[in-house]
Amino acid sequence: MGHPEMEHEAIAKNLVIRLSGRVAGEASIDLYRQVKTLLEKYQDLNLILDFKKLEFIDSSGLGFLVAVNSTLLKQGRKLTLSTVPENLMGLLKITNLDRVLKIAPSVEKAL
Repeated sequence: MGHPEMEHEAIAKNLVIRLSGRVAGEASIDLYRQVKTLLEKYQDLNLILDFKKLEFIDSSGLGFLVAVNSTLLKQGRKLTLSTVPENLMGLLKITNLDRVLKIAPSVEKAL
């Protein structure tokens, strides 16, 4: 059970965060803190979370997504999920979050 890793870069008016590894349990809370810190640093950018390299995400990962989304909405910013793996897409559909969150097939399409 490794902690998820993230790389980030600013592209155009977006902060792109690429997640890899596993997002589950306590790791989701740590991840939220790290993402929040980055969002404070890049205050005027929308956020794209790229799941291309993600191995696993559980329901606490959904909590992370909802928390990030509500933080951004309060600031008038947008969250887009990109390259969402099948298991996460399944979770998003079951919880109807696929209607709430913007989802793009790739980072390029999300920009």
